[in-house]
Amino acid sequence: MKSARPAEAVPSANTSAHSTPQQTDLPGIERASEAPTLPRPNTRPAEALALLQRHGHLDQRQFLDDAGGWRLAAAVHVLRGLGWRIETVRVPVTLANGEAAHIARYRLDRAAGNLRQHQAGGIAPELVAWLALAVVAFLLPLSARWFA
Repeated sequence: MKSARPAEAVPSANTSAHSTPQQTDLPGIERASEAPTLPRPNTRPAEALALLQRHGHLDQRQFLDDAGGWRLAAAVHVLRGLGWRIETVRVPVTLANGEAAHIARYRLDRAAGNLRQHQAGGIAPELVAWLALAVVAFLLPLSARWFA
């Protein structure tokens, strides 16, 4: 006897069951899905991100001195989950008792750029320039009428 339900579609070898259809990219506008999101304000991840952007790198001692926080690795983990590309560099240090150890120093991936370029829906600078030119071209004839 035949089943009332239709057979489930099986993805072919050329497609993935978890892929989404490709979106058409508009020139000059970044897709929001590729941009990291900002952490909630007044949280340890937000403080860590601000310090990373200000200093370029951050270790636990700096985080403790500047933000008063102990859990830098947890804040970096949250930032990575939000899409921020953060590199970890192991730095050798000498402890107070003379023993050698390694600490983690974090830095933003240079390819990631700055905060303004990664906000969702950001507009490329070239597009902003064209929009400004269009506004001037629109307002110029109006201003000639106003001041005539």
